[in-house]
Amino acid sequence: MRCPCPPLAALVLIVAVLLPAHAADREPAFGLVRFKQPFPAPEFTTGSLDGASVRLADLRGRYVLLNFWATWCPPCLEEMPSMQTLYEAFRERGLVVVAISSDEGGASVVDGFIRKLGVRFPVLLDPDRRVAGAYGAKNLPVTFLLDPQGRVIAAAQGARDWASPQARSAISGLLNTP
Repeated sequence: MRCPCPPLAALVLIVAVLLPAHAADREPAFGLVRFKQPFPAPEFTTGSLDGASVRLADLRGRYVLLNFWATWCPPCLEEMPSMQTLYEAFRERGLVVVAISSDEGGASVVDGFIRKLGVRFPVLLDPDRRVAGAYGAKNLPVTFLLDPQGRVIAAAQGARDWASPQARSAISGLLNTP
């Protein structure tokens, strides 16, 4: 199945994440890259753990921390509990955390890990890596922060302690940005 996203969308995301010239700010202790010019996030529709179909467009009006991960990725599993903590701290301010699993086995593989980790934010399934491909998410974990208009405003490559004071400060600052 071909990605409905423009073919350049993944390239724009890869270049934007890898080239610091695109960044207006980089949280030195946290490594979150904030983009000078936000750009539209590739749209997608994919399934969730409970079998529902979820569209990115349904999340408009909120900030979205979009994390690409897999159960076979130790750094991904390590950062999940801290993302849950961040979600609990910021959901009242309009932040939703969404984790998209790249596991080929889908729900049968992912469900046990999510339960064990105590994750209560939405977990979506991308077994064919169609969504990950649209975002250029090859080296996991990779995370994008989207604004309420559905634009990518920041990104992070690699695992983070999302519950750290640096993370909270970075996210708080981004949520206050007009």
